[in-house]
Amino acid sequence: MTAPAAPLATLPELETRAQRALVGTPEEARGLAALTDASALVRAEVPPALLAPTVPAVVVTIVCQAAGRALRNPDGYASETIGQYGYRYGDATVTGVYLTTDERAVLRRIARRSGLRSTRTPHSAGDHADLPDTVPVVYADGTPGEPMPWRFVEYSEPQGEVPPPAPPAHADDRHSG
Repeated sequence: MTAPAAPLATLPELETRAQRALVGTPEEARGLAALTDASALVRAEVPPALLAPTVPAVVVTIVCQAAGRALRNPDGYASETIGQYGYRYGDATVTGVYLTTDERAVLRRIARRSGLRSTRTPHSAGDHADLPDTVPVVYADGTPGEPMPWRFVEYSEPQGEVPPPAPPAHADDRHSG
């Protein structure tokens, strides 16, 4: 088992944002673990080359925000009432260290990922006479899908003068004088 990579933010940076002391307190180990966990989540979103040699300031902010949430609410409470005391845990997805949707969006911008992807087709740009009418579709889990229609359209420069577009036909003559 490999040791976790160094956190992308420091305990003093987390202390400043959390507005409480961590170094030299019983919470120091929890703070360091939360920074390590948050850094691992960020590394899953952003390629390592974009985090070195200097970690972007917004990444430090996101790591500290995620770690700070875990420090402020380690048990994952969603609500608490004082009169006739009662409490409610949140769902399991919001306990511990996590990244919000907005934080993930910022990290995608840093990683230059839009969410759009391209894919290669099984056909090269060579002779198009023997291309099939469909291409196979295979889903991410490996199951085959319905073949996708495929048609190659040859582009050619317009020859000579291009006639002007025809005037639009009036579909409704009720407004003519």
